Parts: sequence; structure tokens; C-alpha cells
Amino acid sequence: MNPNTIKPLTLPSLLLADRSQLPACPAVYFVLDGDAVLYIGRTRNLQQRWLAHHRWYQLKVMSGNIRIAWLECSDASLLVAIETASIEHFEPSLNRTKVGGEQTKIFVYLPEELKADLERLAKSHYRPVSNMVLTLIQEAVDEAKSEGRIQNDDRSQQQKSDSDE
Repeated sequence: MNPNTIKPLTLPSLLLADRSQLPACPAVYFVLDGDAVLYIGRTRNLQQRWLAHHRWYQLKVMSGNIRIAWLECSDASLLVAIETASIEHFEPSLNRTKVGGEQTKIFVYLPEELKADLERLAKSHYRPVSNMVLTLIQEAVDEAKSEGRIQNDDRSQQQKSDSDE
């Protein structure tokens, strides 16, 4: 495919905030801010990819007009070639850069049976294990916050200063 024929602004697209409504299809995707192409990637399942994308936190703090446009690819074997040609052609600003925002790598030792279950769960959601783990942790933390089991930093700092007096 000739990348000159790809017009990201005319492709189907959704706002970043609506990423859960993306279709579950193989695609090359374009992250857009207005008419600027910020990032290009490929996936076998667009919807699942964006449920835990490594650029999500970096992109969500940008302007409210970030969109995900996609070029559906019925032959998944072409995804790499289309993505590579598109990156070379559009030169998106975020490709081949470090992910913005603070992120910490953690290591966890799991019993073999739990690891196998986690791998099956990730596979059933068409995700890498690391993305599945991130999603599960985020859901658990969000739930704990909504139930008041985790306080925001400002409240815990206030309680600490109150107890110091």
C-alpha cells in the first residue's frame, strides 16, 4: 500500500475518551490532534489494544481533541508493512519516543497456576499479559477509591499533618 494514498483525517475515527467504542478489528491506527499525526500503531484487535494502550496516560492529559483514526486491514499479515510505511511517511512525533508521564516497573512472583490463568485471561481478551495486568490493577484501584478504601494524596497528607500536631 502506498502511504501517499492514506488520508488519516478522512478515516473513521473516535475521540480518545470514546476508545471503548472502537471496533474489534485488525487495523493500523493513527492518533490525531487536529490535523497532526501524533502516533501510528498496529493491532489485531483495535478495541482491545486501546483499553490498555501504553500511551493512554500520556495522551489523556493533552487537549480534548485527541482522536483515534483507523485503517481496517482484513489481511493482518499486512499490518507491519502498512504501519512501517505510514510511520516513515507521516513521521509522527510520538513514535520512537519514550512514553511520557511517570511509570514504574514492578516485578511480581506468581504461582504457576495463577500465571497460567492470567495468560489464558489475557489471550481471551486478545491482550499481552502486561496490558491485562495493568487493566486489572487499574480496575481494582479505581474500585477501592470509589469505595473510600484509598484516599487521595491530599486527604492522606492532611490527616498526617493533623496527627503530627
